[in-house]
Amino acid sequence: MSNLYAKTFRLIRPYWMRLVISSLSAMMYAVLSGALIWMIGPLLGTLFSTGEGGLSDLARLAEPTAQVETIADPDAAKTLLQTILDTPEKIKIWIKEQVNSLIVRETKPDTLLRICWATLIIAFFKNIFLYVQGFFMAFVQQSFIRDIRNRLFEQYQRLSLAYFHKTRTGQLISRVTNDVVVLNETIDIGFNHLVADSLAVLIFSSFLIIISWKLTLLAALILPVIFFFIYKVGRKLRKYSARSQERMADVNAVLEETVSNIRIVKAFAMDRFEIDKFFVATKRFFSALLKMTRVRMLATPINDMMATSAGIFILWYAGSRILSEQSTLQAEDFILFIFSMFSLIKPVKSLSNIHIKVQEGMAAAGRIFEVLDTPPRVTEPSQPQKMNDFQEKVKFDDIVFAYDTGERVIDHISFEVKKGEIMALVGPSGAGKSTLFDLLPRFYDPQEGRIEIDGIDIKKVASRDLRSLMGIVTQETYLFNDTVRHNVAYGMNDMPDEELIAATRMANAHDFITQLPEGYDTGIGNRGVMLSGGQRQRLAIARALLKNPKILIFDEATSSLDTESEMQVQEAINRLVKGRTTLVIAHRLSTITSADKILVMDKGRIVQQGTHQALLDQGGLYARLYQMQFENNHDPHNS
Repeated sequence: MSNLYAKTFRLIRPYWMRLVISSLSAMMYAVLSGALIWMIGPLLGTLFSTGEGGLSDLARLAEPTAQVETIADPDAAKTLLQTILDTPEKIKIWIKEQVNSLIVRETKPDTLLRICWATLIIAFFKNIFLYVQGFFMAFVQQSFIRDIRNRLFEQYQRLSLAYFHKTRTGQLISRVTNDVVVLNETIDIGFNHLVADSLAVLIFSSFLIIISWKLTLLAALILPVIFFFIYKVGRKLRKYSARSQERMADVNAVLEETVSNIRIVKAFAMDRFEIDKFFVATKRFFSALLKMTRVRMLATPINDMMATSAGIFILWYAGSRILSEQSTLQAEDFILFIFSMFSLIKPVKSLSNIHIKVQEGMAAAGRIFEVLDTPPRVTEPSQPQKMNDFQEKVKFDDIVFAYDTGERVIDHISFEVKKGEIMALVGPSGAGKSTLFDLLPRFYDPQEGRIEIDGIDIKKVASRDLRSLMGIVTQETYLFNDTVRHNVAYGMNDMPDEELIAATRMANAHDFITQLPEGYDTGIGNRGVMLSGGQRQRLAIARALLKNPKILIFDEATSSLDTESEMQVQEAINRLVKGRTTLVIAHRLSTITSADKILVMDKGRIVQQGTHQALLDQGGLYARLYQMQFENNHDPHNS
């Protein structure tokens, strides 16, 4: 827990100056609030005193002093205990003397006018400090939200693909949205109220002790019960808060998955199934939230009832003393005591909520730092080697790779691709083809072996430099909910139109783009849903081409297209690969007959390699795959 506090404070540390200003303003606000309450005594003394002067005449100031001196016999007054017991009364007299010297005048109207001006000035500065405190605290809060969301998003970019494969998208989103808001509420109440309310409790408690330490002692009897209850509620709330946030992450996950796959949902008529699944997720969130709310809402009325009961008891006890003839407590002091006691209730309740909010916030902080503290599996080199060009060859040397399940997907594979060569990778589904090529841009790192470009281990090169050499086109096209222009010129906002159009022409995309309602400035919807599969693939090829990569990677780029779209995309690919080193994962073997080298994979191993004709002559897996496709293409039932 202490570690979570330390990590959270480190995020706020850059704004310490504003926090100091906000805290000092909160302190002044609390002090001036106490001063306003204290002004009740002089006001009542002025309005209801006897005599011409204010506050029952200044002669009354000497009366409490006489009381202090006659409280006990001379021997007892010398004891340390008696001195301590007399101290509150002496402080009260001193404060009254200072206040009276500032506001008491010769006549009641003059004194009343002074009190009104003093009250107005105190109220004015109190609200000035309230504004300053609120403004600077809001700046810190919003900066904190921005910083932690930026850090989470930045961390998402650092984490390897394996992390995203095992974590639901809704949970990732929930960390950036819900958990950050919960933690921000903790920062808000922790800093916004901690200083002001703590000081208010100190001031009003001091008032109570100064006015009557005996009555204050009676009032304090119930406090241990209240704070024990607050402690137990806080522990329960932390558990329920963590559970409710996880349930909210489940709601986000179901929502995101359904929206992303809405075409499949409708195609399989699974609307009702997804609705029921979402209803189950929201019901679980509702139940978790209701448990947390029940505990949280229970705290307020019980605290309030305890505090009110204490106030009523004190009111009865002190009122009985004032009505008795032996009472030394003045009526105006008792009224000030009551006002101070009830003014104490609000900051005490606020401080009790601080504990509850902190418990909720620490639960959220735990989930946030769980992400921030996750080490990236693909790490950047501390002193990266430069790699601005590709001159000779790519070498895979005895590569072994396995996912978290432990089963090897790549099992001791070695091969080379020289500059300008086209190398194709074929094999049955699940053979490990896509995983093998994912190792080259370092989406993953192999457990054994090394990959070299021009003799340099790619682990010694910054990922940004390494990936700048590559253009990747996958079977599933990844497009953004943006215009055609911004999807093709991804991350290159200053790209000249001439180069953009040249790239789309080579990708066989320019003609269909110009027929769109707004041409290159047409929005294409979420994941390019407003375009056909072939159009999306040609935009992806244009995007790769505009990057002018030295190494091209095609991962079954035409496998999901119809015949006409495949012909157009394949024609664009043939243009794109000229003069470039190309690695192709092929589903349709007819598209790679001209490759310089073909590797045949099965169960994580290279089982055959050679040219198209040489592999056909050898027989084996490649010949069988090719024969199967050849027969399917000539099957009259498939025409």
